Amino acid sequence: MIHVFFSEAGAGIMKLHQEAGKIAAEDEIVALAFMLDQGDIRLPYDSQYRLDLIYKMYTQNGQIKNLDHLWESIYSYVKNVDRLIEAAKNGEEICVYSENSPGDVSGFIFVCSLLDPYDISLQYVELPQIVHNPDYTTLFPSLENILYEYLDYVLSLKIEIPYFDVNYYSMIWESLKNENSSLRAVVNGQLMSVREDIYDIVILNRFETPKYESQGIGEILGIYQQKLSDYLLADRIQTLIDEDALTILEDCELPYHRVLIKTN
Repeated sequence: MIHVFFSEAGAGIMKLHQEAGKIAAEDEIVALAFMLDQGDIRLPYDSQYRLDLIYKMYTQNGQIKNLDHLWESIYSYVKNVDRLIEAAKNGEEICVYSENSPGDVSGFIFVCSLLDPYDISLQYVELPQIVHNPDYTTLFPSLENILYEYLDYVLSLKIEIPYFDVNYYSMIWESLKNENSSLRAVVNGQLMSVREDIYDIVILNRFETPKYESQGIGEILGIYQQKLSDYLLADRIQTLIDEDALTILEDCELPYHRVLIKTN
């Protein structure tokens, strides 16, 4: 079986479980972190445009030092697509892991479009938005933290996506490509093309008083319980700075450590 994740963290945690003998040693674990909720999706997933966008997102906080290793990781996503297509041709089992985030949902629909020509079904695990346990209720948990602590629970959520549904999602991807907005978001449970400034009001509201950029991002992710990436929010914050909607009170070579305030 091939286990497909849309984040390096999710794939990494599953590899730890594999090393511990909790999943079969012969299984393959791949990451397809193409960030397909952002940018032009008419261009191929392996285009230089897409690879550069991923690089920009990963490096914007200024903390990654080994850039050669980063490029190796980015190129590995392209190789992982090749492996996934090979598996589909050979009739191997494929299991996709997702949460209800724009990046993951975009990734899942993209995978369906890739595999649609091979007339196969998929195994699918979608993390629910609310996870209960005997001691407390965890609202909107991330796939990574639940996967790390509760592998058996995550695996119990596995369902089969039959081929006709794979084909249906493939058609949705074609529609999204035709719309080709610069951003996609999950709205009322559906992935939709949206304006790139959809989150601006939320961002600006967090900086009514001065605070570190990282703190503002954390508040958006925590208070609003939006399953967004900090990469996307940081990129939009930079745009708001460039448009003079946010003001830098204290600058820093590490952008997440800047102190910002909404411009009066």
